[in-house]
Amino acid sequence: MSKVKKSALDATAMGIISSCQTNHICSTGAPVIAMRRSWKPRMLPLLIACLPLANAFVTQPVLQKSSTGTRPQIPTTLRGIDADEWESDFDDFADSNDDVLKLSDVLQSRGADDLSACRSRQLSLGRDFVLSDFVGNMGFDEVTDWEYYYENEDDETDRKVVQPNPFDSATPRRTRSSSGSVIRLFRGELVGPLGGSLSAQGYDRRVLIKEFSGDMAMELARNELFAIAKLQSNLLRNEQSAQDGDWYRAASSRSVMERQDNNNVARLMHLLRDSPFVGILGECNLAEIDDMDPNEFYRAMSVKPPKPSAIWIIYEYPGMASVANYAQPAELRRQAIPPKKGFFGAVDPPPLPKFEQRANYVVKGILKGALEAMALQHDVGLVHRSIGRSSILLSSKAMDKREASSPYTTFLSQLHIKMADFGFAGLLEASADDPEFCTRARTFGLSFAKGERSIAVANFAIAEDMHALGFVAVGLLLSSLAEIKSVNDPVPATDEDTLQRLLGDIFDKDIAQFREYVEAEEVWANLVELLDRNDSAGWKVLETLFMARERAAKFKDSELILTARGLLSSPFFE
Repeated sequence: MSKVKKSALDATAMGIISSCQTNHICSTGAPVIAMRRSWKPRMLPLLIACLPLANAFVTQPVLQKSSTGTRPQIPTTLRGIDADEWESDFDDFADSNDDVLKLSDVLQSRGADDLSACRSRQLSLGRDFVLSDFVGNMGFDEVTDWEYYYENEDDETDRKVVQPNPFDSATPRRTRSSSGSVIRLFRGELVGPLGGSLSAQGYDRRVLIKEFSGDMAMELARNELFAIAKLQSNLLRNEQSAQDGDWYRAASSRSVMERQDNNNVARLMHLLRDSPFVGILGECNLAEIDDMDPNEFYRAMSVKPPKPSAIWIIYEYPGMASVANYAQPAELRRQAIPPKKGFFGAVDPPPLPKFEQRANYVVKGILKGALEAMALQHDVGLVHRSIGRSSILLSSKAMDKREASSPYTTFLSQLHIKMADFGFAGLLEASADDPEFCTRARTFGLSFAKGERSIAVANFAIAEDMHALGFVAVGLLLSSLAEIKSVNDPVPATDEDTLQRLLGDIFDKDIAQFREYVEAEEVWANLVELLDRNDSAGWKVLETLFMARERAAKFKDSELILTARGLLSSPFFE
């Protein structure tokens, strides 16, 4: 194959087109939440075309260099909230003529999708909550997967793919660039009357605070607020006071209705204990920080104070453990536990639970919980579009959130899966409003008009989430259930780049060939036996997730809605 360069001129001269699949990965300075999003921009024919596959937030050291790739645009229609609506006055009504603004009008425009009033509630730093410590930063890695093919001038959809030389640096299959830090995270605690009310009812007063600063971060914040507000509204569907607008009225007039709003927050905390997503309590009123001495903030947090334009969103505290932290052999996590001291020196950690117990925890606890969380989002009418290892949190209803990620924890009652990071989420029905979504669909033979509302559009949007969860599932299984005898035993790579290359490039999406690859490794012998049970039920679940987009394309004319809930009845989860 002729040498292909990343320039339109060279590609045109040789009659070769290259396409890329671009990912965005959030990197953090501590084990925090993560996101993953799919998007596929493509340029004109005879130019280098970009066909992105996925974007993800992953836990990595803080990256300093800036992104050189194209920043994904989040359409306003997917955000579900106007840019003007972000600004608010004292009582959170955009109209200055408050005397003629009716509550029913406000509820129709924004309260109907925010029964919990999380977008209207302004909590004060100092009175309602205090900061405990700085957790870390979040930024984006732009990951681009490239394909090369000869152009067919007669049919753009029928072009011959060219396999590049893997040793040719000019034809890379995957490249990365970083955006740097765009979000900061803090831990905090609710105090004052609100904190006292929660403590009296036995709720956790700890909170997680995300600071969004900059244009891209603001888009993520708006999108996340809208998506979680919709999920929380679903939680409150049986709360008559929320349906009547009482929650919205109390939150938007918190200065005079504080007691009622505090009671509503306590009720929301109660409902969030069983929710499969990380809930939002409200935003922070940063007016107090504007008058604060910057040096005082720096001395307390060891970081610079927030910028005047920053937005702080306050979340329930789910803990900091995610699938990304859990996805490594149990023996490695056991050896990482600090040794205890005894009479004769350090005492080694106790032996690990049996494989069957740990496998049951991973399959029926983590994987099934993640599948249920994703299915709920689809039921509500949302697509996550950024599912990755770090967006699935291993939380617990107990105060010690770390116990759920311990290598010794095997009881399902100690685990509570929560989905996080909805910055790229969108309305299921509005998926085709995004031109990048339509471009991705065309690579599977689906032709959607911009703004189209159809079952085929909904099915492909759901399939993208299922496909993303499939890579999380196989990565978790291969890493956490790898049986090694010591920390020095070699384990094949299970990162997403490797799995994408294995399943997509080497085995051409053939799950049977992938099974043979896994079976050849001794460390996965028990895992293969587990996946083979009940007529290969485990492999069938993985294949259904991996091939969800292909299945959506195959049944594009069907009147049936694709759903992830059907997988929950698989013998693999019984």
